[in-house]
Amino acid sequence: MKKIEELDKLFNLTASEKESEPILPAVIANKGDDAEDDYQLARRTLRNLVIKGESTLDEMINLAKNSEHPRTYEVAGQLIKTMSDVAKDLITLQKQVRELDDVQGNKPGHIGTQNNIVFAGTTSDLLKMLKDDNKTIDSE
Repeated sequence: MKKIEELDKLFNLTASEKESEPILPAVIANKGDDAEDDYQLARRTLRNLVIKGESTLDEMINLAKNSEHPRTYEVAGQLIKTMSDVAKDLITLQKQVRELDDVQGNKPGHIGTQNNIVFAGTTSDLLKMLKDDNKTIDSE
């Protein structure tokens, strides 16, 4: 703060008071979108790890074959296990999201309330009803 005052004095400036802006609360986006965004981010990250792991595994196997060193084979084996764990995590993530959607009622094809209107009568009654304007059927 002292340096600023010295610079103001050097350039013959007067200190102007800044108007403090009111502190506004943070804008919170839809909370429902957070779960979807997190899912997409986790899914994208896991998929990228699997894709990069495949190319790295190919290179590691080539290196192990060329060097014939036991440590390179050990590292290749660990990479295979890690990649299988990532693939399992990806499947687990899919299951968790499906279960979460089922609990929240966001299941695709889920019908909240369905009212079935049933016609109880014979086909001749139905044909009479369709032909008649009053659309009432006398029960016999």
